[in-house]
Amino acid sequence: MKRFVWTLLAGWLLLAGRGGAEPLYEFGFSIRARMRLDNNRNANLLLYSQFGEYSNVHLALHGENRLSVYFAQKLQNFDKPVDPEEVEQAFLAYEGGGWRAQVGKMWMPFGQGMGERELGRGVLWIAPLRRGNVLQLALADNGAGKQRGVFCRVGSRSLGMSLAIGENLGISKAAFRFIRGEDYEPQLGRGYGLLAGVDTRQVAGVTLWQLEAVVARGGRLPATEFLAVQASIRLPGGLNPVVRAEADRQAREIRWLLSVQQNVGGGFALYPQVVFRRADFELANLELRASF
Repeated sequence: MKRFVWTLLAGWLLLAGRGGAEPLYEFGFSIRARMRLDNNRNANLLLYSQFGEYSNVHLALHGENRLSVYFAQKLQNFDKPVDPEEVEQAFLAYEGGGWRAQVGKMWMPFGQGMGERELGRGVLWIAPLRRGNVLQLALADNGAGKQRGVFCRVGSRSLGMSLAIGENLGISKAAFRFIRGEDYEPQLGRGYGLLAGVDTRQVAGVTLWQLEAVVARGGRLPATEFLAVQASIRLPGGLNPVVRAEADRQAREIRWLLSVQQNVGGGFALYPQVVFRRADFELANLELRASF
């Protein structure tokens, strides 16, 4: 992976250097840190969210010729052995006339990230369609026993359809993380062959409603359907209560979460969370989020 990253950086410097102008640099952190207390009173400090979002340090370089390069380093990696690399993302991007192309390691397009979430090495093409819709199409190959195939999402921010066809899909610990639970251990070579989904995001007054449904078929895992539903309310004072529920038909599993987002200023927000498995308490989190 180090050789791959250096190759991307060298390619960008070679191409961007022809523009003559000094490139724009952006450096920052995304923090998803939480203290977790499970039902056995075990406490752990973790640098990733309940839903498999990494804390990272990232660097973006932008050239005047529409080329850019982006690197993100994980602060804690939970996805071994599927993704043992400490680099979360590393890709070269080109902005065309309304479209965008990326090559490297990046998140694959599928839904709104509530269920299927996978990192892949490959190429991604994003193109605008009519009426505010966008086509996202990616081809990825992570190697033997890992994810490879085509990922696609068509739609807008409020409504979309997704499809992934290939091998070993859904084996990342980031995929369907909440419903599978944090103790889920995937096996290389044992994933789905097809994932099809629909997602929606609707604002009604001070409430936000989100839904994502995924059908999983083929491969070496039992066929199933996943459903994720989330509702949040925006209240005065930066206080946002959140309720989320997810289900897995084949496993006959239901998990749900109660949370309150409290903006505390300076770009920081606190997320106290309580997670239940069916009707039983499973764990509690106090999560701190920040981006700067």
